[in-house]
Amino acid sequence: MSRPQPLLKMCIIPRFLCVGFLAIGAIASTSPSFADPSSDRIQAANRQRLIETNRCQGCDLQNTDLNGLKLIGADLSKANLKGANLRSADLRSANLQESTLIYADLSYADLRLANLGQANLMGANLSNTYLLDASFRQSNLQEANLTDTFADGNVDIFTKVRQFVDLEGANLLKANLTNAKLGFANLENANLSEVNLVEANLENASLINTNLTNAKLCNTTLQDGSTNNQNCQ
Repeated sequence: MSRPQPLLKMCIIPRFLCVGFLAIGAIASTSPSFADPSSDRIQAANRQRLIETNRCQGCDLQNTDLNGLKLIGADLSKANLKGANLRSADLRSANLQESTLIYADLSYADLRLANLGQANLMGANLSNTYLLDASFRQSNLQEANLTDTFADGNVDIFTKVRQFVDLEGANLLKANLTNAKLGFANLENANLSEVNLVEANLENASLINTNLTNAKLCNTTLQDGSTNNQNCQ
């Protein structure tokens, strides 16, 4: 009665090996090196669609290279542009409402008249961008980099129309606004707590109900034109 034992062992070993191979397969399927390339193909197709039609609402463009593209008036509303490269892109009058731009590179981009209302720009790079007349109403700019941005508004003596960037209700928590030019900007109800405003220009900006708790002010031009140096070291 003891002879069947080797057969039992032979039966157990293949099952063990089978489980092992299944486990390895499960790990491999989640590894980046075994990633499904279909997502890359979709993003490449979406990029081409955007170039050809100037619209790609709600499409996936995550980590896509859009560097320097001319996208004037493009419709990218609700698009996923997380980590996308939009450096030096021409996005004048573009619709980016409710889009996801987390950690996207928008440095040196032209965003004049663009609509970024309710967009998520957390950690995005907006340094050296043109923001005149752009709308960021209720957008999330937490920890975004807006150093050296140009959004300096003015009053046109012929039309009497004020030109400014609209940041009403925007979340700018811990954002970097060093040397940002925000004359006539609408910052009503915006969260600028812990924001770096060193050498920023807020002359004639609307700061009604603006949260400036622990904001860093050094050589900062306030809305009345005065200079605040309270945090200079």
